[in-house]
Amino acid sequence: MASPASRDRNHFRIETADLLLAITAPFVALALRDPVLLDPGDFPATIPAPYQYGFVSAACAILLILAFRLGDHMGQFFSLRDAFAVCGASACAVALGCLLLFGVMRIEGVPRSTPLIFGLVLSAGMIAIRIAARAFHKDLWPGRGADRDAAKADPRRVIVVGVDRLASAAIKLTDELRPRKAQVVAALDARPRLRGRKIAGVSIVGDPRDIGAVIDEYAIHGVEVDEVWLAEDPASSPVDRLAAIESQCAARGVVAIGISQALNFIASPQDDAAAAAIESYETPAYFKAKRLIEFCAASVLLVAMLPLALCVAYVVYLDVGAPLLFWQQRLGRNGQKFLLYKFRTYRAPFDAHGRPAPENTRLSRVGRLIRASRLDEIPQLYNVIVGHMSLIGPRPLLPQDQPDDPGPRLSVRPGVTGWAQINGGTSVSPEEKNALDLWYIRHACLRLDLEIIVSTILVALTGERLNGRAVDHALSWYRREFEAPSRDAVTMGEAPRDRRRREEAARADRRRAVGAVRIEYPYRAVEPS
Repeated sequence: MASPASRDRNHFRIETADLLLAITAPFVALALRDPVLLDPGDFPATIPAPYQYGFVSAACAILLILAFRLGDHMGQFFSLRDAFAVCGASACAVALGCLLLFGVMRIEGVPRSTPLIFGLVLSAGMIAIRIAARAFHKDLWPGRGADRDAAKADPRRVIVVGVDRLASAAIKLTDELRPRKAQVVAALDARPRLRGRKIAGVSIVGDPRDIGAVIDEYAIHGVEVDEVWLAEDPASSPVDRLAAIESQCAARGVVAIGISQALNFIASPQDDAAAAAIESYETPAYFKAKRLIEFCAASVLLVAMLPLALCVAYVVYLDVGAPLLFWQQRLGRNGQKFLLYKFRTYRAPFDAHGRPAPENTRLSRVGRLIRASRLDEIPQLYNVIVGHMSLIGPRPLLPQDQPDDPGPRLSVRPGVTGWAQINGGTSVSPEEKNALDLWYIRHACLRLDLEIIVSTILVALTGERLNGRAVDHALSWYRREFEAPSRDAVTMGEAPRDRRRREEAARADRRRAVGAVRIEYPYRAVEPS
């Protein structure tokens, strides 16, 4: 854990950077609006109106930053709460400045769009300061220093059954361990009055008898629950409830143990063989070189597309309501798990009375349009900036959807778009998609990336089209390189349109066989940090 002294020093640095930004942001806004506005004229004999605006706005920003105490607390990850606090302080600073300047002082000579630019500059600057502080603050990241190897171990996901002091202590203990070997994702309790409340920061999501449904819901988002900790005393718990919990856990391969027993086994052994197999594939040099370019490009795109993102968020709110974002846990480079974000396009899987909603009514026309135009992918620019993803690369998959040998595709960062997405997308089979992705990893270059960017824009405007020639070329290359068995003569000789129809029919048969239900709605208790 970071010492109090280190947190105090970090708080001082953030607050100092915020104050310097507050002083410079009004003048940056004036320069962006029109550099002529910064003409000093007869200053200091006469203070021009733009300089009056700059001084008053800077004073208001400093006052609001100190009032909001934005640098007091900083967790390991930048959260929506941090963003709302920063945007709230910026909005209040802009509003107070406008009230004083245009309402009281009746200042003239300052364009009315300048306060908006000032607010955007101030918000973006403070967000950048906090992201940079987290990135370079070593005490917040157990993966740096002596604990680096231990931090790579994937924590076990745990659900706690029963809410009492022992459960609270266990949750706090697992959260304070560094590096964390276990992560409590939810709690269950039989008392209805506790539903929706939290214990030690973990949401109480339902009744212990529904533990199977809760485990399945988390699995949809790629969060595989490994253990269930029973905080209730078996002697005082109903026998049928314990039997139901154990049977549902056993059916899903989840271990159910007492919480006192679990505290002795918090350290989880890492699968060294699997990790070594993934890390044995070296990242190609081109992917290392393009990281800086993609970071800058994603930052510029995020700022440029912010108005569009706000419009999409508003449409999503009107269409499916809150929350606006859908998230899933995916595998990134070297098998590291991360949260992938999208705008929600599916309505809730249950209605107001708790009844399952028909699957064909959950995706509206608006949601279908947002998905077809790829606008739901805009939040993934954040994943690119923080290093989880790349702009171009193989799409990240859920852990259970990885190919038999995931090492090659996990040797690079997954991408927002890729070679498979522009040559068929959802129309290609998993084998074909894997072949296309591996072909791209082997042949990636700047020219190919530019081609993918242009093709992605065309796909967003015109829709997906199967490129049978590219698919067949990638498959033949894949089989030569990895010595995979070839398809039979009928499959090799069929036309791309016929293959597409055959594979769509096969996928439909598989969905009907397993009774798969596509749910794209975050479980209400899940609060990604």
